[in-house]
Amino acid sequence: MRRFLACTTLVLTGFGCGEEAKWTAPPCGSGPLALSSLVPGPGDSGHDVELAAKAFRYDRIYFGLSSYSTGMSADLSLAETASAAEKAMVESFAENGVGYDFLAFSGKKPEELFVFNKSTGLYSGAGIAADAYRYGVLRDSGSSCAEIEHARGALERAMDGLSVAARIDGVAGVTARSVIRTDLPNTGHGEVTPLFDELGRALPLEKNNGTWRAPEAPEYPNWIWEDSISRDMLLGWAFAYGAVWEVIKDDDTFDAAKKSRLQEDARDTARALMKVQASGYDLEIPDADGRPTFHAYLNENAIDRLYVEDLSAKNGFHAVMSLGIVGSLAFAAEDAEVNGFVHENLVSTRLLPKIASDDMLAVNMGIQSNFSNFNMAFTAMLMAQRYLNDAAADGFLLDALERELWTKPEVGNERQPKDMHQSLFDLTYAAGRSGAKANAAGRSLESAVVEGALGTLREYPDAPVWDLPVENCDAEELASKSCVLVDGTQVTVLGDVARNGGVVTKEIIPMRVRPRSNYHWRSDPYKPNGDGGGRSLYPAVDWRMAYWFGRWVRENS
Repeated sequence: MRRFLACTTLVLTGFGCGEEAKWTAPPCGSGPLALSSLVPGPGDSGHDVELAAKAFRYDRIYFGLSSYSTGMSADLSLAETASAAEKAMVESFAENGVGYDFLAFSGKKPEELFVFNKSTGLYSGAGIAADAYRYGVLRDSGSSCAEIEHARGALERAMDGLSVAARIDGVAGVTARSVIRTDLPNTGHGEVTPLFDELGRALPLEKNNGTWRAPEAPEYPNWIWEDSISRDMLLGWAFAYGAVWEVIKDDDTFDAAKKSRLQEDARDTARALMKVQASGYDLEIPDADGRPTFHAYLNENAIDRLYVEDLSAKNGFHAVMSLGIVGSLAFAAEDAEVNGFVHENLVSTRLLPKIASDDMLAVNMGIQSNFSNFNMAFTAMLMAQRYLNDAAADGFLLDALERELWTKPEVGNERQPKDMHQSLFDLTYAAGRSGAKANAAGRSLESAVVEGALGTLREYPDAPVWDLPVENCDAEELASKSCVLVDGTQVTVLGDVARNGGVVTKEIIPMRVRPRSNYHWRSDPYKPNGDGGGRSLYPAVDWRMAYWFGRWVRENS
Protein backbone atom coordinates (compact mmCIF):
# COMPACT_ATOMS: atom_id res chain seq x y z
CA MET A 1 0.00 0.00 0.00
CA ARG A 2 2.38 2.56 -1.36
CA ARG A 3 1.01 5.93 -0.32
CA PHE A 4 -0.39 5.11 3.09
CA LEU A 5 3.03 4.46 4.60
CA ALA A 6 4.88 6.83 2.30
CA CYS A 7 5.98 9.50 4.78
CA THR A 8 6.84 7.03 7.54
CA THR A 9 8.79 4.83 5.18
CA LEU A 10 10.62 7.73 3.53
CA VAL A 11 11.70 9.22 6.82
CA LEU A 12 12.92 5.86 8.09
CA THR A 13 14.96 5.35 4.90
CA GLY A 14 16.56 8.79 4.94
CA PHE A 15 14.29 10.61 2.50
CA GLY A 16 12.09 13.58 3.24
CA CYS A 17 8.33 13.58 2.75
CA GLY A 18 7.53 14.54 -0.83
CA GLU A 19 10.74 13.04 -2.24
CA GLU A 20 10.48 10.27 -4.80
CA ALA A 21 11.66 6.88 -3.58
CA LYS A 22 10.91 3.29 -4.43
CA TRP A 23 8.24 1.87 -2.15
CA THR A 24 9.39 -0.86 0.18
CA ALA A 25 7.48 -2.79 2.79
CA PRO A 26 8.56 -2.48 6.41
CA PRO A 27 10.77 -5.34 7.61
CA CYS A 28 8.85 -8.45 8.56
CA GLY A 29 8.69 -8.85 12.31
CA SER A 30 8.97 -5.09 12.93
CA GLY A 31 5.33 -4.65 13.92
CA PRO A 32 2.70 -4.24 14.91
CA LEU A 33 2.76 -0.95 13.00
CA ALA A 34 -0.20 1.42 13.03
CA LEU A 35 -2.12 1.49 9.75
CA SER A 36 -5.02 3.81 10.70
CA SER A 37 -7.46 1.45 9.01
CA LEU A 38 -11.24 1.45 8.84
CA VAL A 39 -11.20 -1.59 11.15
CA PRO A 40 -8.36 -1.03 13.65
CA GLY A 41 -5.44 -3.44 13.66
CA PRO A 42 -3.06 -4.41 16.49
CA GLY A 43 -0.99 -1.24 16.01
CA ASP A 44 -4.06 1.02 16.24
CA SER A 45 -6.17 2.10 19.18
CA GLY A 46 -9.49 0.29 19.38
CA HIS A 47 -8.14 -3.00 18.06
CA ASP A 48 -10.41 -5.95 18.88
CA VAL A 49 -8.08 -8.77 19.93
CA GLU A 50 -10.85 -11.37 20.16
CA LEU A 51 -12.15 -10.55 16.68
CA ALA A 52 -8.62 -10.87 15.26
CA ALA A 53 -8.31 -14.28 16.93
CA LYS A 54 -11.63 -15.25 15.37
CA ALA A 55 -10.26 -14.18 11.98
CA PHE A 56 -7.28 -16.47 12.54
CA ARG A 57 -9.60 -19.43 13.15
CA TYR A 58 -11.50 -18.73 9.93
CA ASP A 59 -8.21 -18.38 8.05
CA ARG A 60 -6.94 -21.68 9.48
CA ILE A 61 -10.02 -23.52 8.19
CA TYR A 62 -9.90 -21.63 4.90
CA PHE A 63 -6.25 -22.29 4.07
CA GLY A 64 -6.13 -25.74 5.64
CA LEU A 65 -9.35 -27.05 4.09
CA SER A 66 -11.63 -24.71 2.10
CA SER A 67 -9.03 -23.60 -0.47
CA TYR A 68 -7.10 -26.87 -0.43
CA SER A 69 -8.32 -28.16 -3.79
CA THR A 70 -8.02 -25.11 -6.08
CA GLY A 71 -6.34 -22.40 -4.01
CA MET A 72 -9.74 -20.70 -3.98
CA SER A 73 -12.93 -20.84 -1.95
CA ALA A 74 -15.07 -23.96 -2.11
CA ASP A 75 -17.76 -25.51 0.05
CA LEU A 76 -16.78 -28.93 1.39
CA SER A 77 -18.93 -31.90 2.38
CA LEU A 78 -17.91 -34.58 4.83
CA ALA A 79 -17.47 -37.89 3.04
CA GLU A 80 -20.05 -40.56 3.82
CA THR A 81 -17.31 -42.52 5.58
CA ALA A 82 -16.27 -39.61 7.82
CA SER A 83 -17.01 -40.28 11.47
CA ALA A 84 -18.18 -38.02 14.27
CA ALA A 85 -14.66 -38.20 15.69
CA GLU A 86 -13.22 -36.96 12.41
CA LYS A 87 -15.72 -34.11 12.32
CA ALA A 88 -14.64 -33.23 15.85
CA MET A 89 -11.06 -33.24 14.60
CA VAL A 90 -11.97 -30.39 12.22
CA GLU A 91 -13.42 -28.44 15.12
CA SER A 92 -10.29 -29.03 17.18
CA PHE A 93 -8.13 -27.90 14.25
CA ALA A 94 -9.97 -24.56 14.17
CA GLU A 95 -9.62 -24.02 17.90
CA ASN A 96 -6.31 -25.66 18.77
CA GLY A 97 -4.31 -25.96 15.56
CA VAL A 98 -0.95 -24.31 15.06
CA GLY A 99 -0.56 -22.85 11.60
CA TYR A 100 -2.69 -23.92 8.64
CA ASP A 101 -1.68 -27.50 7.83
CA PHE A 102 -4.55 -29.91 8.51
CA LEU A 103 -2.44 -32.95 7.66
CA ALA A 104 0.27 -31.94 10.13
CA PHE A 105 -2.34 -31.41 12.84
CA SER A 106 -4.52 -34.46 12.27
CA GLY A 107 -2.47 -36.99 10.35
CA LYS A 108 -5.25 -36.96 7.75
CA LYS A 109 -5.23 -35.49 4.27
CA PRO A 110 -8.28 -33.28 3.62
CA GLU A 111 -9.35 -35.59 0.78
CA GLU A 112 -9.64 -38.45 3.28
CA LEU A 113 -12.44 -36.61 5.08
CA PHE A 114 -14.03 -34.34 2.51
CA VAL A 115 -15.61 -34.14 -0.91
CA PHE A 116 -14.85 -30.84 -2.67
CA ASN A 117 -17.39 -28.62 -4.37
CA LYS A 118 -16.68 -26.26 -7.26
CA SER A 119 -14.86 -22.93 -6.98
CA THR A 120 -17.27 -20.35 -8.35
CA GLY A 121 -16.68 -16.76 -9.43
CA LEU A 122 -18.63 -14.75 -6.88
CA TYR A 123 -17.40 -16.64 -3.84
CA SER A 124 -13.91 -17.49 -5.04
CA GLY A 125 -13.37 -13.93 -6.25
CA ALA A 126 -14.35 -12.59 -2.84
CA GLY A 127 -12.00 -15.11 -1.24
CA ILE A 128 -9.11 -14.02 -3.45
CA ALA A 129 -9.82 -10.39 -2.58
CA ALA A 130 -9.77 -11.34 1.11
CA ASP A 131 -6.45 -13.16 0.61
CA ALA A 132 -4.99 -10.08 -1.09
CA TYR A 133 -6.16 -7.61 1.54
CA ARG A 134 -5.01 -9.94 4.31
CA TYR A 135 -1.55 -10.29 2.81
CA GLY A 136 -1.32 -6.51 2.37
CA VAL A 137 -2.33 -5.89 5.98
CA LEU A 138 0.19 -8.39 7.35
CA ARG A 139 2.96 -7.07 5.11
CA ASP A 140 2.34 -3.39 5.79
CA SER A 141 1.95 -3.80 9.54
CA GLY A 142 5.25 -5.68 9.91
CA SER A 143 3.76 -9.00 10.99
CA SER A 144 5.92 -12.04 11.64
CA CYS A 145 8.07 -13.26 8.77
CA ALA A 146 6.42 -16.69 8.85
CA GLU A 147 2.88 -15.25 8.68
CA ILE A 148 3.75 -12.94 5.78
CA GLU A 149 5.48 -15.74 3.90
CA HIS A 150 2.48 -18.04 4.30
CA ALA A 151 0.05 -15.28 3.27
CA ARG A 152 2.13 -14.55 0.16
CA GLY A 153 2.17 -18.21 -0.82
CA ALA A 154 -1.58 -18.51 -0.31
CA LEU A 155 -2.19 -15.43 -2.46
CA GLU A 156 0.07 -16.73 -5.22
CA ARG A 157 -1.85 -20.02 -5.22
CA ALA A 158 -5.13 -18.09 -5.41
CA MET A 159 -3.73 -16.12 -8.35
CA ASP A 160 -2.93 -19.41 -10.06
CA GLY A 161 -6.54 -20.48 -9.55
CA LEU A 162 -7.79 -17.20 -11.00
CA SER A 163 -5.62 -17.83 -14.05
CA VAL A 164 -7.15 -21.29 -14.49
CA ALA A 165 -10.63 -19.73 -14.54
CA ALA A 166 -9.48 -17.21 -17.15
CA ARG A 167 -7.62 -19.61 -19.45
CA ILE A 168 -9.09 -23.10 -19.18
CA ASP A 169 -11.73 -22.36 -21.86
CA GLY A 170 -9.05 -21.55 -24.46
CA VAL A 171 -10.61 -18.24 -25.56
CA ALA A 172 -8.99 -14.96 -24.54
CA GLY A 173 -11.47 -12.79 -22.63
CA VAL A 174 -13.85 -15.64 -21.76
CA THR A 175 -13.91 -16.72 -18.12
CA ALA A 176 -15.28 -19.89 -16.56
CA ARG A 177 -18.25 -19.62 -14.24
CA SER A 178 -16.73 -22.34 -12.03
CA VAL A 179 -13.83 -24.78 -11.97
CA ILE A 180 -13.24 -28.02 -10.10
CA ARG A 181 -10.43 -30.55 -9.74
CA THR A 182 -11.14 -34.03 -11.07
CA ASP A 183 -8.17 -35.69 -9.34
CA LEU A 184 -9.68 -35.08 -5.89
CA PRO A 185 -13.01 -36.32 -4.48
CA ASN A 186 -15.67 -33.97 -5.81
CA THR A 187 -19.41 -33.52 -5.78
CA GLY A 188 -19.72 -34.80 -9.34
CA HIS A 189 -21.09 -32.96 -12.33
CA GLY A 190 -21.86 -35.76 -14.77
CA GLU A 191 -20.42 -36.03 -18.23
CA VAL A 192 -18.77 -33.01 -19.80
CA THR A 193 -20.35 -31.60 -22.97
CA PRO A 194 -18.26 -30.52 -25.97
CA LEU A 195 -18.59 -26.92 -27.10
CA PHE A 196 -19.79 -28.01 -30.57
CA ASP A 197 -21.35 -31.07 -32.21
CA GLU A 198 -20.12 -32.75 -35.39
CA LEU A 199 -22.05 -30.18 -37.46
CA GLY A 200 -20.36 -27.29 -35.72
CA ARG A 201 -23.45 -26.30 -33.74
CA ALA A 202 -22.93 -24.91 -30.24
CA LEU A 203 -24.04 -27.28 -27.48
CA PRO A 204 -26.39 -27.51 -25.76
CA LEU A 205 -28.56 -26.26 -28.60
CA GLU A 206 -30.54 -24.13 -26.15
CA LYS A 207 -28.18 -22.06 -24.04
CA ASN A 208 -28.49 -22.68 -20.30
CA ASN A 209 -27.07 -21.27 -17.08
CA GLY A 210 -24.06 -23.55 -16.89
CA THR A 211 -22.74 -26.65 -18.69
CA TRP A 212 -19.63 -28.56 -17.64
CA ARG A 213 -16.83 -28.73 -20.20
CA ALA A 214 -13.50 -30.46 -20.63
CA PRO A 215 -10.49 -28.13 -20.60
CA GLU A 216 -9.83 -26.47 -23.96
CA ALA A 217 -6.30 -25.56 -22.83
CA PRO A 218 -3.90 -28.51 -22.39
CA GLU A 219 -2.27 -27.08 -19.25
CA TYR A 220 -5.19 -28.17 -17.06
CA PRO A 221 -5.69 -31.95 -17.51
CA ASN A 222 -7.09 -32.49 -14.01
CA TRP A 223 -9.69 -29.73 -14.14
CA ILE A 224 -13.10 -29.21 -15.71
CA TRP A 225 -14.96 -25.95 -16.04
CA GLU A 226 -18.52 -24.66 -16.08
CA ASP A 227 -19.50 -22.20 -18.79
CA SER A 228 -22.22 -19.51 -19.01
CA ILE A 229 -20.73 -17.18 -16.44
CA SER A 230 -23.34 -14.80 -15.03
CA ARG A 231 -23.10 -11.18 -13.93
CA ASP A 232 -22.52 -11.99 -10.27
CA MET A 233 -19.86 -14.59 -11.03
CA LEU A 234 -17.95 -12.21 -13.31
CA LEU A 235 -18.28 -9.55 -10.62
CA GLY A 236 -16.44 -11.82 -8.19
CA TRP A 237 -13.59 -12.57 -10.57
CA ALA A 238 -13.26 -8.86 -11.45
CA PHE A 239 -13.14 -7.98 -7.75
CA ALA A 240 -10.22 -10.38 -7.40
CA TYR A 241 -8.27 -8.69 -10.20
CA GLY A 242 -8.65 -5.23 -8.68
CA ALA A 243 -7.85 -6.26 -5.12
CA VAL A 244 -4.83 -8.36 -6.04
CA TRP A 245 -3.32 -5.69 -8.26
CA GLU A 246 -3.84 -2.99 -5.65
CA VAL A 247 -1.83 -5.02 -3.15
CA ILE A 248 0.95 -6.52 -5.28
CA LYS A 249 1.61 -3.93 -7.99
CA ASP A 250 4.82 -2.61 -6.39
CA ASP A 251 5.66 -5.75 -4.44
CA ASP A 252 8.79 -7.28 -5.96
CA THR A 253 8.44 -10.48 -3.96
CA PHE A 254 5.83 -11.67 -6.47
CA ASP A 255 6.89 -13.38 -9.68
CA ALA A 256 6.94 -10.80 -12.49
CA ALA A 257 5.54 -13.38 -14.93
CA LYS A 258 2.53 -14.01 -12.69
CA LYS A 259 1.93 -10.28 -12.37
CA SER A 260 2.02 -9.91 -16.16
CA ARG A 261 -0.32 -12.88 -16.55
CA LEU A 262 -2.81 -11.25 -14.18
CA GLN A 263 -2.72 -8.01 -16.17
CA GLU A 264 -3.12 -9.83 -19.49
CA ASP A 265 -6.16 -11.75 -18.26
CA ALA A 266 -7.74 -8.57 -16.86
CA ARG A 267 -7.11 -6.77 -20.15
CA ASP A 268 -8.56 -9.57 -22.28
CA THR A 269 -11.65 -9.86 -20.08
CA ALA A 270 -12.26 -6.12 -20.31
CA ARG A 271 -11.72 -5.98 -24.07
CA ALA A 272 -14.25 -8.78 -24.55
CA LEU A 273 -16.84 -6.64 -22.74
CA MET A 274 -15.95 -3.62 -24.89
CA LYS A 275 -16.86 -5.44 -28.10
CA VAL A 276 -20.22 -4.66 -29.73
CA GLN A 277 -21.91 -8.03 -30.18
CA ALA A 278 -24.46 -9.29 -32.70
CA SER A 279 -27.19 -7.76 -30.53
CA GLY A 280 -25.80 -4.30 -31.35
CA TYR A 281 -24.70 -3.73 -27.75
CA ASP A 282 -21.50 -3.96 -25.76
CA LEU A 283 -21.14 -4.93 -22.09
CA GLU A 284 -22.39 -8.38 -23.05
CA ILE A 285 -20.55 -11.37 -21.56
CA PRO A 286 -19.31 -13.75 -24.30
CA ASP A 287 -18.92 -17.50 -23.92
CA ALA A 288 -16.44 -19.92 -25.46
CA ASP A 289 -19.07 -21.30 -27.85
CA GLY A 290 -19.48 -17.87 -29.48
CA ARG A 291 -22.85 -17.16 -27.87
CA PRO A 292 -23.63 -14.76 -25.05
CA THR A 293 -23.85 -16.44 -21.67
CA PHE A 294 -27.31 -17.04 -20.24
CA HIS A 295 -27.16 -13.99 -17.94
CA ALA A 296 -24.78 -12.02 -20.14
CA TYR A 297 -26.33 -8.59 -20.04
CA LEU A 298 -24.64 -5.67 -18.28
CA ASN A 299 -25.56 -2.92 -20.74
CA GLU A 300 -27.57 -0.03 -19.33
CA ASN A 301 -30.24 -0.62 -22.01
CA ALA A 302 -31.00 -4.13 -20.76
CA ILE A 303 -33.38 -5.35 -18.08
CA ASP A 304 -32.36 -8.79 -16.89
CA ARG A 305 -31.99 -10.72 -20.19
CA LEU A 306 -33.79 -8.34 -22.54
CA TYR A 307 -32.77 -5.17 -24.36
CA VAL A 308 -35.37 -2.42 -24.25
CA GLU A 309 -34.83 0.38 -26.77
CA ASP A 310 -37.29 2.86 -25.28
CA LEU A 311 -36.37 2.62 -21.61
CA SER A 312 -37.66 5.79 -19.98
CA ALA A 313 -34.83 5.37 -17.47
CA LYS A 314 -31.63 3.48 -18.15
CA ASN A 315 -30.76 0.60 -15.85
CA GLY A 316 -28.70 2.05 -13.01
CA PHE A 317 -28.13 -1.40 -11.50
CA HIS A 318 -26.40 -2.54 -14.68
CA ALA A 319 -24.57 0.79 -14.79
CA VAL A 320 -22.94 0.34 -11.39
CA MET A 321 -22.21 -3.32 -12.15
CA SER A 322 -20.43 -2.32 -15.36
CA LEU A 323 -18.48 0.45 -13.64
CA GLY A 324 -17.39 -1.91 -10.88
CA ILE A 325 -16.46 -4.78 -13.19
CA VAL A 326 -14.77 -2.89 -16.01
CA GLY A 327 -13.32 -0.32 -13.61
CA SER A 328 -11.60 -3.05 -11.59
CA LEU A 329 -10.37 -4.82 -14.72
CA ALA A 330 -9.01 -1.53 -16.09
CA PHE A 331 -7.29 -0.77 -12.80
CA ALA A 332 -5.49 -4.12 -12.93
CA ALA A 333 -4.78 -4.16 -16.68
CA GLU A 334 -3.33 -0.64 -16.93
CA ASP A 335 -4.17 -0.78 -20.64
CA ALA A 336 -4.69 2.47 -22.58
CA GLU A 337 -7.52 1.09 -24.72
CA VAL A 338 -9.43 -0.25 -21.74
CA ASN A 339 -8.88 2.94 -19.75
CA GLY A 340 -10.19 4.99 -22.65
CA PHE A 341 -13.32 2.87 -22.82
CA VAL A 342 -13.98 3.32 -19.11
CA HIS A 343 -13.33 7.03 -18.72
CA GLU A 344 -14.20 8.44 -22.14
CA ASN A 345 -17.02 6.09 -23.11
CA LEU A 346 -18.73 4.78 -19.97
CA VAL A 347 -18.18 7.80 -17.71
CA SER A 348 -17.98 10.87 -19.95
CA THR A 349 -20.15 9.92 -22.94
CA ARG A 350 -22.71 7.43 -21.65
CA LEU A 351 -22.84 8.91 -18.14
CA LEU A 352 -23.09 5.57 -16.35
CA PRO A 353 -22.33 7.09 -12.93
CA LYS A 354 -25.30 9.45 -13.32
CA ILE A 355 -27.51 6.59 -14.50
CA ALA A 356 -26.54 4.65 -11.37
CA SER A 357 -27.56 7.59 -9.19
CA ASP A 358 -30.86 8.12 -11.05
CA ASP A 359 -32.42 4.69 -10.47
CA MET A 360 -30.97 1.28 -9.69
CA LEU A 361 -33.76 -0.79 -11.14
CA ALA A 362 -34.69 -4.00 -9.28
CA VAL A 363 -32.43 -3.49 -6.26
CA ASN A 364 -33.91 -1.61 -3.29
CA MET A 365 -37.54 -2.77 -3.48
CA GLY A 366 -38.60 -3.23 0.13
CA ILE A 367 -40.05 -6.63 0.94
CA GLN A 368 -39.69 -7.71 -2.70
CA SER A 369 -35.95 -7.03 -2.76
CA ASN A 370 -33.67 -9.64 -4.28
CA PHE A 371 -30.75 -9.99 -1.87
CA SER A 372 -28.51 -11.34 -4.59
CA ASN A 373 -29.04 -8.00 -6.33
CA PHE A 374 -28.26 -6.14 -3.11
CA ASN A 375 -25.00 -8.08 -2.80
CA MET A 376 -24.06 -7.41 -6.42
CA ALA A 377 -24.89 -3.72 -6.16
CA PHE A 378 -22.92 -3.14 -2.95
CA THR A 379 -19.94 -5.17 -4.18
CA ALA A 380 -19.95 -3.32 -7.50
CA MET A 381 -20.19 0.00 -5.66
CA LEU A 382 -17.21 -0.94 -3.49
CA MET A 383 -15.22 -1.75 -6.63
CA ALA A 384 -16.30 1.33 -8.58
CA GLN A 385 -15.57 3.75 -5.76
CA ARG A 386 -12.22 2.14 -5.01
CA TYR A 387 -10.86 1.34 -8.48
CA LEU A 388 -12.53 3.65 -11.02
CA ASN A 389 -10.53 6.73 -9.96
CA ASP A 390 -12.48 9.29 -12.01
CA ALA A 391 -13.44 12.61 -10.42
CA ALA A 392 -16.34 12.93 -12.86
CA ALA A 393 -17.87 9.78 -11.38
CA ASP A 394 -17.24 10.33 -7.68
CA GLY A 395 -20.20 12.56 -6.83
CA PHE A 396 -22.71 10.44 -8.71
CA LEU A 397 -21.43 7.22 -7.15
CA LEU A 398 -21.64 8.68 -3.65
CA ASP A 399 -25.17 9.87 -4.37
CA ALA A 400 -26.11 6.41 -5.65
CA LEU A 401 -24.63 4.81 -2.55
CA GLU A 402 -26.54 7.09 -0.22
CA ARG A 403 -29.94 7.37 -1.99
CA GLU A 404 -30.28 4.20 -4.05
CA LEU A 405 -28.57 1.63 -1.84
CA TRP A 406 -28.09 2.65 1.79
CA THR A 407 -31.56 4.11 2.07
CA LYS A 408 -34.03 4.86 -0.72
CA PRO A 409 -36.66 7.48 0.21
CA GLU A 410 -39.14 6.25 -2.41
CA VAL A 411 -39.30 2.83 -0.75
CA GLY A 412 -39.86 4.13 2.77
CA ASN A 413 -37.94 3.69 5.95
CA GLU A 414 -38.39 -0.07 6.42
CA ARG A 415 -36.16 -2.89 5.15
CA GLN A 416 -33.32 -0.57 4.20
CA PRO A 417 -29.68 -1.71 4.09
CA LYS A 418 -28.72 0.78 6.79
CA ASP A 419 -30.69 -1.39 9.23
CA MET A 420 -29.94 -4.88 7.86
CA HIS A 421 -26.81 -5.69 9.89
CA GLN A 422 -24.98 -6.86 6.78
CA SER A 423 -21.30 -6.09 7.36
CA LEU A 424 -20.45 -5.84 3.66
CA PHE A 425 -23.11 -3.17 3.21
CA ASP A 426 -21.94 -1.28 6.30
CA LEU A 427 -18.25 -1.30 5.39
CA THR A 428 -18.93 -0.41 1.75
CA TYR A 429 -20.96 2.57 2.95
CA ALA A 430 -18.32 3.65 5.48
CA ALA A 431 -15.48 3.32 2.97
CA GLY A 432 -17.47 5.06 0.24
CA ARG A 433 -18.44 7.95 2.48
CA SER A 434 -14.81 8.33 3.59
CA GLY A 435 -13.61 8.89 0.03
CA ALA A 436 -10.98 6.16 0.35
CA LYS A 437 -9.63 4.79 -2.92
CA ALA A 438 -6.93 2.36 -3.94
CA ASN A 439 -3.71 3.79 -2.53
CA ALA A 440 -5.43 6.88 -1.10
CA ALA A 441 -6.72 7.15 2.44
CA GLY A 442 -10.16 8.51 3.27
CA ARG A 443 -11.60 10.48 6.15
CA SER A 444 -13.11 8.83 9.21
CA LEU A 445 -16.80 9.75 9.02
CA GLU A 446 -18.87 6.70 9.93
CA SER A 447 -17.44 5.18 13.11
CA ALA A 448 -20.90 4.12 14.31
CA VAL A 449 -21.55 2.28 11.04
CA VAL A 450 -18.19 0.53 11.29
CA GLU A 451 -18.94 -0.51 14.86
CA GLY A 452 -22.26 -1.95 13.66
CA ALA A 453 -20.41 -3.96 11.02
CA LEU A 454 -18.03 -5.30 13.65
CA GLY A 455 -20.94 -6.21 15.91
CA THR A 456 -22.34 -8.40 13.14
CA LEU A 457 -18.94 -10.00 12.55
CA ARG A 458 -18.66 -10.74 16.27
CA GLU A 459 -22.02 -12.54 16.18
CA TYR A 460 -21.16 -14.60 13.09
CA PRO A 461 -20.81 -18.32 13.96
CA ASP A 462 -17.26 -19.23 14.90
CA ALA A 463 -15.12 -21.58 12.82
CA PRO A 464 -15.73 -24.20 11.66
CA VAL A 465 -19.04 -23.10 10.11
CA TRP A 466 -21.25 -26.14 9.44
CA ASP A 467 -24.61 -26.04 7.66
CA LEU A 468 -26.56 -26.63 10.84
CA PRO A 469 -30.37 -26.32 10.73
CA VAL A 470 -31.82 -23.25 12.46
CA GLU A 471 -35.42 -23.04 13.67
CA ASN A 472 -36.24 -19.77 15.37
CA CYS A 473 -39.99 -19.95 14.81
CA ASP A 474 -41.94 -23.18 15.15
CA ALA A 475 -45.18 -23.97 13.33
CA GLU A 476 -47.34 -22.54 16.10
CA GLU A 477 -45.40 -19.28 16.15
CA LEU A 478 -45.55 -18.99 12.37
CA ALA A 479 -49.31 -19.45 12.47
CA SER A 480 -49.77 -16.90 15.25
CA LYS A 481 -47.52 -14.34 13.49
CA SER A 482 -45.62 -13.83 16.75
CA CYS A 483 -42.29 -15.49 17.40
CA VAL A 484 -39.58 -15.46 20.05
CA LEU A 485 -36.20 -16.24 18.49
CA VAL A 486 -33.89 -18.68 20.21
CA ASP A 487 -31.99 -15.74 21.75
CA GLY A 488 -35.20 -14.30 23.23
CA THR A 489 -35.75 -11.59 20.60
CA GLN A 490 -39.44 -10.96 19.83
CA VAL A 491 -40.33 -10.65 16.14
CA THR A 492 -43.47 -10.35 14.05
CA VAL A 493 -43.97 -12.97 11.35
CA LEU A 494 -45.18 -11.51 8.06
CA GLY A 495 -45.74 -14.89 6.42
CA ASP A 496 -44.78 -16.34 3.06
CA VAL A 497 -44.43 -12.97 1.34
CA ALA A 498 -40.75 -12.75 0.35
CA ARG A 499 -39.60 -12.51 -3.24
CA ASN A 500 -39.94 -15.96 -4.84
CA GLY A 501 -41.58 -17.21 -1.65
CA GLY A 502 -40.34 -17.76 1.84
CA VAL A 503 -41.48 -16.85 5.33
CA VAL A 504 -39.98 -13.60 6.61
CA THR A 505 -40.31 -11.41 9.67
CA LYS A 506 -40.84 -7.69 10.05
CA GLU A 507 -37.70 -7.28 12.14
CA ILE A 508 -34.15 -8.24 11.21
CA ILE A 509 -32.88 -11.61 12.43
CA PRO A 510 -29.70 -11.01 14.48
CA MET A 511 -26.62 -12.67 13.00
CA ARG A 512 -26.13 -14.72 16.19
CA VAL A 513 -29.29 -16.73 15.42
CA ARG A 514 -29.58 -16.20 11.66
CA PRO A 515 -29.91 -19.34 9.49
CA ARG A 516 -26.57 -20.56 8.16
CA SER A 517 -25.43 -19.46 4.70
CA ASN A 518 -22.34 -19.94 2.57
CA TYR A 519 -22.56 -16.19 1.75
CA HIS A 520 -24.67 -14.11 4.10
CA TRP A 521 -24.42 -10.85 2.17
CA ARG A 522 -26.64 -12.33 -0.57
CA SER A 523 -29.06 -14.07 1.82
CA ASP A 524 -32.32 -12.62 3.17
CA PRO A 525 -31.64 -11.45 6.77
CA TYR A 526 -35.38 -11.49 7.55
CA LYS A 527 -35.78 -15.26 7.15
CA PRO A 528 -36.00 -16.88 10.60
CA ASN A 529 -35.57 -20.55 9.69
CA GLY A 530 -33.16 -22.53 7.57
CA ASP A 531 -32.42 -26.14 6.70
CA GLY A 532 -29.09 -27.91 6.98
CA GLY A 533 -27.58 -31.34 7.39
CA GLY A 534 -24.60 -30.36 9.51
CA ARG A 535 -22.07 -32.05 7.21
CA SER A 536 -21.25 -29.23 4.78
CA LEU A 537 -18.36 -26.97 5.77
CA TYR A 538 -18.72 -23.35 4.71
CA PRO A 539 -15.55 -21.33 4.03
CA ALA A 540 -16.87 -18.15 5.74
CA VAL A 541 -15.56 -16.23 2.76
CA ASP A 542 -18.21 -13.55 3.30
CA TRP A 543 -16.83 -12.87 6.80
CA ARG A 544 -13.22 -12.95 5.65
CA MET A 545 -13.78 -10.56 2.77
CA ALA A 546 -15.62 -8.00 4.90
CA TYR A 547 -13.14 -8.17 7.78
CA TRP A 548 -9.94 -7.98 5.75
CA PHE A 549 -11.35 -5.26 3.51
CA GLY A 550 -12.03 -3.22 6.63
CA ARG A 551 -8.52 -3.91 7.95
CA TRP A 552 -7.04 -2.83 4.58
CA VAL A 553 -8.89 0.45 3.91
CA ARG A 554 -6.94 3.38 5.33
CA GLU A 555 -8.36 6.50 6.91
CA ASN A 556 -6.74 9.77 7.94
CA SER A 557 -7.38 10.58 11.58
